[in-house]
Amino acid sequence: MGGVARDLRSLPLPQNSTLNMARLPRQLEGLARMLTYILCHRPDEFGLVLAEDGFISLKLLHQALAAEPGWGFVRRRHLEEVATLLQPPRFEIVGEQIRGLAPGPARLRRPPGEKPPPLLYLALSPKAQARVWEEGLKPPPGQELVLARQADLARKIGGRRAAEPILITVQAQAAFKAGIIFQEYGEELFLAPALPREFLQMPPPPPGQEKAKPVRGPEPPTPGGALPLDFSKVLKPVPKTRRHQAEPAWKSQTRTWRKKRRRGE
Repeated sequence: MGGVARDLRSLPLPQNSTLNMARLPRQLEGLARMLTYILCHRPDEFGLVLAEDGFISLKLLHQALAAEPGWGFVRRRHLEEVATLLQPPRFEIVGEQIRGLAPGPARLRRPPGEKPPPLLYLALSPKAQARVWEEGLKPPPGQELVLARQADLARKIGGRRAAEPILITVQAQAAFKAGIIFQEYGEELFLAPALPREFLQMPPPPPGQEKAKPVRGPEPPTPGGALPLDFSKVLKPVPKTRRHQAEPAWKSQTRTWRKKRRRGE
C-alpha cells in the first residue's frame, strides 16, 4: 500500500469543508483525510469490507489504522472528535459503527460470479487451524470470507487476530469451476461463501492440536416451573465425630491401681 500517502495528498476535499479542516489540529486533519480515503475510496486496500449502507465496525477500523505506520495513536475519542468538529459532517458514528458521508461511502462490490485469479489468500488464527484442516473455511453466520489477491495483505488482515497467523492459499479458479461463486470487492479483495477443504493449501496442524470445541449453551430450564435445588445448601453436612484415641498404658494402669486401693485389696 505504498500509494496511500500520494493518494491522501491529492485527495480533494468536499465542498465547503476546507475552512473546518483548517481549524482541526494537524494530527486530526491527517486523520480526517485518512478516514475519507478508507471509508469513501479504498477500504479494500486496508482489508476492510463496508456494509451495504457504508457502515463498518469501529473496532475493525481501529485495528486497520493501528497496523499502519504512524497511526497507532488513534483512539475512539479521536474518531468522535473528527466526526463532531467537521461541519457539514463528513463522518457518521452510530453506536459501534462508522461510515463516510462526503463524498459518500465507497461502492466497491461488483456483480457476483466473475472469474477470480488462480490463487487467493487468507490468514487465520492458529487456534482455528485444526478445524479448517478438517472442515474447510466457513465464515461466521451472516458474513462472507474475505480473500486477498496478495499474500502480504492477507497476513496483515490475519495479524489483527493473531500474532502469527497461518497463511492459506485458495485454489480460486478450481473452486470457481466447481461452482463456488466469488464476488470482487475493489481491486484487492474477493468475497466468497464457505470453501471446501480440497481447494485449500495449508500446513497441517501440530500433532495433538484438537479441533475447537463449540461453545456450550445455557442449561435447559427445569420442567413445570420447578426450581432447581442446590443440594449442597439443602442437606446439612454430617458433623464429624471425634475419633476416640487410644489411652496411654500408664493411665489405665494407674486407674486400675486406684480402684484396687479403694476396695482394700
